[in-house]
Amino acid sequence: MTDERVEEVSQEDFLGLRFDPAGGGQFKQAVQQLIEIENQPIKTMQGHKAKEEARMKLFQEFKSKFSGLDKALNEMTTLKKFREIKTDLGEGANLAGVTVDKDRVEVGQYQLEINQLAAKQSLISIGFKDPNEAIFGPGTIRIDTENDETIELSLGSSDSSLRGIASAINRNTQSPLRATVVKDMIDSAEPWKLILSSKKEGATNQLSIPEFNFESGPDLRIQDQHKAQNSIVTLNSFQIEEDSNDINDFLPGMNLHLKQALPDHPFTVTITEDYQKISAKLKNLVDQVNQILQFIIKQNTIDDKTDTTTTFAGDTGLQSLEYQIRNIMQQGFPTGNINEGVETTMQLYQIGIEFDKSGALSFKEDKFNKTIETGFSEISEAISGPLGLANLLKTTIDGYTASGTGMLSSREQGIRSRIKNIDEQIENKTRLVEQKKQQIIDQFSKLEGSVGNLQRQQQQLSATLGGGSGNSISQLLGG
Repeated sequence: MTDERVEEVSQEDFLGLRFDPAGGGQFKQAVQQLIEIENQPIKTMQGHKAKEEARMKLFQEFKSKFSGLDKALNEMTTLKKFREIKTDLGEGANLAGVTVDKDRVEVGQYQLEINQLAAKQSLISIGFKDPNEAIFGPGTIRIDTENDETIELSLGSSDSSLRGIASAINRNTQSPLRATVVKDMIDSAEPWKLILSSKKEGATNQLSIPEFNFESGPDLRIQDQHKAQNSIVTLNSFQIEEDSNDINDFLPGMNLHLKQALPDHPFTVTITEDYQKISAKLKNLVDQVNQILQFIIKQNTIDDKTDTTTTFAGDTGLQSLEYQIRNIMQQGFPTGNINEGVETTMQLYQIGIEFDKSGALSFKEDKFNKTIETGFSEISEAISGPLGLANLLKTTIDGYTASGTGMLSSREQGIRSRIKNIDEQIENKTRLVEQKKQQIIDQFSKLEGSVGNLQRQQQQLSATLGGGSGNSISQLLGG
């Protein structure tokens, strides 16, 4: 080996060794390959986590279906909740309105006639030229209340206009009157007038005329008034007087809202069970139960392509729930009075609820409507009685949805726990891989330093022994 060749020996080719410096392309590739090998367990764990997350998403979908079922059941766990009421006022729809408490109202027909509406007391003053001119001077207003007390309002000079007086009355929350200023062009010279109205209607709320005491200006006199009056309603030929147009509990569980008086024009209020709404509630219950059943059926419908690691196929908890629901839906429900020894049972197919070939429930609304018209009491007991469909289903469902102890809670906790454990394993393994990577870099850097020292020693030796002597570096190295 010549001296020139020795001088050409680089850091990449020393003593026959190929050497890529730290940070070089070959070095990076070598490190990456080692890290890829170390990362394989992490990728496997990430795959397991993805499957658990898929199961969690599926579980949340399943869990959400129970809220709809629970709401549907809560609407029919008692006879009062199951019941729905319909009112018909016939020709009296423009004269009155009714609201009912379905828990207390009694079905039946009632003949009404509105002879007189309740009215508020109202007063109107004489007219004035300008509503904003403070013409009355400072003074006071004395107003008697329905409690035989007196309110006294004080007004300054700047407040002593019609609008100032109205504002002072309205600002006082204890005042039994409301005031407003209106324009009445019957007298174009002095059209502005003050109207005072009692806040409550009815003869018992008749008030005395307020006293206006001002130091100067014209008198604020009342020109006309209408007295308060009670409403008069004829019920089944009996005249009844009330102090309001909104009569609470006019009949048990029924509030009457009077709109217009029309004497000698009686009308009939008909209160009946609303079978259409009841049918809709039962159909909704069937739909909610179907959502649970269809989810379970789908989970257990598998083939050779199904990835069961991301589903709940074969889950014993779901299978048990399905079995209990089907068992409840196919049993008979008591409809008679057990205490009186008149116990009878009703099965759901008798009112149009039965399983179809797919395993889902069907609801034949026409059959239900025909049955309920003649057997409302029996159907109500079978659906909403203590041992009825709604209560048995709710007891079963509550056992699965109970917080902390139910099947849904335990399943969710199990999935979350597995995801958490996988995350911890990934975190630990990632930390070890980073440590391994740094260890490789440190070892290579140390080796790089050693090779650099050898190269410097070679160069020094070559320089010392060069100079044309026969003991060349090539000879020392066997060249």
